[in-house]
Amino acid sequence: MVCSICRQGGHQASGCNSEMLQQRVTRIKAYWLGENMPEGWSDVLIKNWAATERIGLPFWRRIWRLLDHEIHVRGWWRIPHVERQQNPVFTFLRPQPQSANGFKERIRNYVRPAQLPVAPPRPQPRLDAPQPRPQQPEFNLEREMRVLHRQVEEAMLFHRQRMNRGFQQQQQQANRRKVGLVMDTTESDDYFVDPSCPICMEDITPQTVLAFGCKHTLCGNCTVQAIQKTNVGCPVCRAPIEQVRFKPNTAPETFNKVSSHLSFS
Repeated sequence: MVCSICRQGGHQASGCNSEMLQQRVTRIKAYWLGENMPEGWSDVLIKNWAATERIGLPFWRRIWRLLDHEIHVRGWWRIPHVERQQNPVFTFLRPQPQSANGFKERIRNYVRPAQLPVAPPRPQPRLDAPQPRPQQPEFNLEREMRVLHRQVEEAMLFHRQRMNRGFQQQQQQANRRKVGLVMDTTESDDYFVDPSCPICMEDITPQTVLAFGCKHTLCGNCTVQAIQKTNVGCPVCRAPIEQVRFKPNTAPETFNKVSSHLSFS
């Protein structure tokens, strides 16, 4: 997108605010209103410049749009429409010419009045006028009941979650008190009989095997999973888990897997 006025990218002619454009707006505005004439310029020079200036229609339209904004700045829009139609200050801008030559002709034939228009004062609000009362939102019983019902459900859900967390913590503490850790003698071999864990089927040795009070043996990992679910019991016979038994030659790694979950008996 390239502007057809300043030849710069990023905007169109309808939004151009280039320095070159602003210079021309300043000249024509000074000629139009008789104010702030640029140094070295006069009404005659501006008329001659406009007659010989070779700029296209988009350029003139953009200039006129910026000049038209002055009507709003000065509050002239409050002047009655009939008066504006008879004042050269307004007919200079409106209606807007339809060709580049029409803009030049408008400048060449313009005769500025001796006095600029004066905008009427803004209407002041009546102090004794009744102030509108703020509208109260209409009460809707059905909507209020839905909001209340949702709030109750959220509170109950929060309460259930908190109760469940407390129950889980109590259950974990109870499980730790319920299951004891018992050391057997090295010579005891009445329950270290299975060569593999019945749960994961991994090979186990006297150094990696653990046993429950029901004499069924598991590896360290499966023992931890079983004691964390004491409501299930032994994975083999479903007997309540009350003890985890080990021997003095149990590997430290195996012992450490379960010791943090149990208490010594």
